[in-house]
Amino acid sequence: MVVIGAGPAGLAAAMQLVRQGQRPLVLERDRVGGLLWNANLVENYPGFPGGIRGPSLVDRFQEQASSLGVQIEVEEAWITGYDGDCFRIGTNRRELKSQIVVAATGTKARLLPEALISPECKDRVFSEVYPLLEVRKRRIIIIGAGDAAFDYALNLADKNEVIILNRGVNIKALPLLVQRSENHPAISYLSETTLKAVTLEPDSSLRFDIQVSGQLESLTGDYLIGAVGREPDTNFATEDVITKIFRAGRESRLYQIGDLQNGLHRQTAIAVGDGIRAAMEIGHYLNKEAL
Repeated sequence: MVVIGAGPAGLAAAMQLVRQGQRPLVLERDRVGGLLWNANLVENYPGFPGGIRGPSLVDRFQEQASSLGVQIEVEEAWITGYDGDCFRIGTNRRELKSQIVVAATGTKARLLPEALISPECKDRVFSEVYPLLEVRKRRIIIIGAGDAAFDYALNLADKNEVIILNRGVNIKALPLLVQRSENHPAISYLSETTLKAVTLEPDSSLRFDIQVSGQLESLTGDYLIGAVGREPDTNFATEDVITKIFRAGRESRLYQIGDLQNGLHRQTAIAVGDGIRAAMEIGHYLNKEAL
């Protein structure tokens, strides 16, 4: 069996499968941990009374998976076919077949409109925070008004200046995150502010043309992060393959877990529970097949 994705859901599924005596292969295209690399502080995961930083929790997950003997390979994988009994899986290295697939591919960021950003600036525009965690003494502009925008700001503000731009007036983030951001001296917040263009200045800084409450203004900075929402990452299979799988229903033995299918309920603890539940369902299925 193959698990695609090594975030909290995929790792939890793989660890439970190993505990049940199965030998899953986990394929991860980038790095183990998924969106936990973006998390400033995970406070609702049981066992950590003071909360735990996302990368630190990833380290613990990896250590536990390694101790159980979970096999993780860095390969981008996608389902290339399904014949009613077996999945064909292609990676950037090889072709595989599997009777069971656990898709734990999570979400992908919605990108800022390309037309807003000059080509020479694009290497300094991000949709995740983890590439900038080592940046120091810079001004970072964040577009968004949800949990991610404020959490990213808190993640970066101890070593940088951060400005959050909200095109509206409503804030969708947890009040706790908003309050912490308001109390942080390195974080500024502007509402009714729309990004109009990003260009490169002669001194290599970025110029941000913005519209604030109807007035055109500009500010400079070093990096831009778009935190404007996420959507399920269904690139693990082509549309026609997914259609075949859906027609087969649960008999296809494809399990979609974690943020990939949790909508607004994207939380580490929920993803871990999804992974364990899927692994247990697989175990029950295999026990019936063996009878």
